[in-house]
Amino acid sequence: MKSSSLNVDNIVAVLANVLYLIERLEFNVDRAFTHTCRKYRCHAIRFTREDLFNLTHNFISMNIFLRSLGEVLGRKNLSYRMYAKLFLYIKLRELGIPIPSKLNKAIIRDFGKIELDSIVHELEVWQKLSYPQWFYNELIKAMGVDEAVKMLDAMNKRIIWLRINTLKIDIDKALKTLELENVEFEVDKRIPFVIRLLFSPRPPRELKIVKEGLAIIQDKASVLTVLAMNPEPYDIIYDFAAAPGIKTSLIMQLTENKAYVIAFDRSPRRISSMKSLLKKYGVNIERVQIVLTDSRVVNLSKQADIALVDAPCSSSGAIPKDPSIKLMLKNPGIPKKMHQIQVALLKNALKYSERVVYSTCSVLPIEGEEVIEKIINETDVKLEDLSISASKGYKQYNIWNRIRRTYPHIDECEGFFIAKIAS
Repeated sequence: MKSSSLNVDNIVAVLANVLYLIERLEFNVDRAFTHTCRKYRCHAIRFTREDLFNLTHNFISMNIFLRSLGEVLGRKNLSYRMYAKLFLYIKLRELGIPIPSKLNKAIIRDFGKIELDSIVHELEVWQKLSYPQWFYNELIKAMGVDEAVKMLDAMNKRIIWLRINTLKIDIDKALKTLELENVEFEVDKRIPFVIRLLFSPRPPRELKIVKEGLAIIQDKASVLTVLAMNPEPYDIIYDFAAAPGIKTSLIMQLTENKAYVIAFDRSPRRISSMKSLLKKYGVNIERVQIVLTDSRVVNLSKQADIALVDAPCSSSGAIPKDPSIKLMLKNPGIPKKMHQIQVALLKNALKYSERVVYSTCSVLPIEGEEVIEKIINETDVKLEDLSISASKGYKQYNIWNRIRRTYPHIDECEGFFIAKIAS
């Protein structure tokens, strides 16, 4: 990024519009950026689209920090464009790039001369890390200050994992294909079909192996959720919140297309693309039945061998992938609302399968340990041991060593909760 190549007005317009779509229309970062690029012709801004996306991703991740900084500077509730200008000013300084005159004048006009180091020193830790205060406090209660800070810092960065799709390609051939595409990677020590991307000359979604469905962008924590099921060929499996189908496709991969999966979801938009996605990944569609329904109340006539409840949640563990979740989490009532949905889903699932794997992409105990403790207290179920390579839960809960969590700063993936229940 060079100062001479920057079109400040265009970059500010893109950043501001993305923030508007996230805050006003509740778009996620990917959707907001794609929508914005149609309007502002991102390809004409002298950045690669990927560089501009990464800049936008960072801007949204830093938004709570920027708002806190604005308040210290005496400017509360700035316009979206002004937050974008403040971010760009800070980012250029951080990179040692000369500030364009127009941007410098705008910052001086609105804030005066900024002594950034001394101002940042005044901020609280949650503000520096750019998270809602209540969220930071909840994690301190769950894991202590030091671990919470380490985890939140790790969640400000993204690690990308690929799952080799052995329904369509063997592992050795996939690794050689990646090498030919000049991709640098490391194979996970315990899951041979999962690899961590270290460097890619193109965005991962643009790699030939990904576009052809030979490898799938899937976080390691999500893979561990399906491994916890230990699905077997010819198992009847209920997937109670299945769309868009990534986990369903892994179930079929692990059983060599021999399981029978009934996949439920309540979102017509998400479920409409599921069948074509499964076909792309080489799944035998004849062995997958896709049902549009609310899994909290669905009535079924047949018992499953095992069920998966990858429940809707706050998605707090997916912040590395989508920092717009930080802004959504400014509402502390969301996890409580999700808790009620999760309990209802799990209770209904237990009617139709004696074994259920429950998971959420959340780092909050109200969506993990507290859901399981409520189910154990109110129903005749017990926890089964998990044979997956992940960390244990939050120690203030009696079940902490019987369930599993992935912590971004320890397990180097998204933050998931995973439990296996038997009735």
